[in-house]
Amino acid sequence: MKLKYWIYAARIHTLPLSFSGITLSFIISKYRTNVSFVTYILCVITALLLQILANFSNDYGDSITGVDNFKRIGPKKTIQSGLISLSEMKKAIYLFSLLSFFSGFLLVYNTLLYKNIFVFFLYFVGIFICIYSSIKYSLGTRPYGYTVGMGDLFVFIFFGIISVEGSYFLYTFTLCKDMLFLSLSIGLLNVGVLNINNMRDLDNDYEKGKYTIPVWLGIKYAKLYHIFIILISIFIGGYFIFLNQKNIYQWLFFIFVVILLILHIKKIIFMKKKKFFNSELKKLVILTFLYVLSIGISYII
Repeated sequence: MKLKYWIYAARIHTLPLSFSGITLSFIISKYRTNVSFVTYILCVITALLLQILANFSNDYGDSITGVDNFKRIGPKKTIQSGLISLSEMKKAIYLFSLLSFFSGFLLVYNTLLYKNIFVFFLYFVGIFICIYSSIKYSLGTRPYGYTVGMGDLFVFIFFGIISVEGSYFLYTFTLCKDMLFLSLSIGLLNVGVLNINNMRDLDNDYEKGKYTIPVWLGIKYAKLYHIFIILISIFIGGYFIFLNQKNIYQWLFFIFVVILLILHIKKIIFMKKKKFFNSELKKLVILTFLYVLSIGISYII
């Protein structure tokens, strides 16, 4: 039965990243004004479809370029393991491209068409950009995920700025500076997840010509880069709370998750064997979601 292989290929453990920022902006916007729950659900569905599309495309792209091989330390992907064929994955990529488009179109149609035709058009174009970016991370003649810093930049934009500030606008039809700060904070945590992934497979990526930031910096400075982006994320998140402080619970929840993030940083600093990066990657995904909940729930208490 191949269903379990498709679930594995979707990389369930990474999916909370796709709706963390969307959920945080919904919680805050719901507190500030009247927000449509339907819009939130459509945002989540679209984001999940896009991330699954990206994960399928990554499985396909890394297989045909040879990046995914027996030397790779990370979890084995379905094509390289022989669980799903190239033709089957290609069909899945087409299917999820269509599903992402229809879900995204329904989202902007339901939310924006009768509000502002110009903004509707911008978001409509944005659907194609999101689909294209999900696929081109690992596919094509020049996948941007194989170029130094481009993967980090796109993750920062899509999982941070667009996820938080972009969805906040769909909920409220306004742009807020404090939400921009929050989007930067969430974006950096997502970059941290990608950086762990790239540190783990640094040696194999270098051999296959995939030039990520850890390949460019080396493991020592890639760890310093990781520390920097996590600490900056914490600082910006703290600044958001400072701008919106209402009670002590906001700081208590936030500090609790910050302590866990500091412990994560400590683990990264002293980590010797690259195979242990897998557990820290999953841990940072969970911590990112807890970070979102700590800010969102304490904001409305």
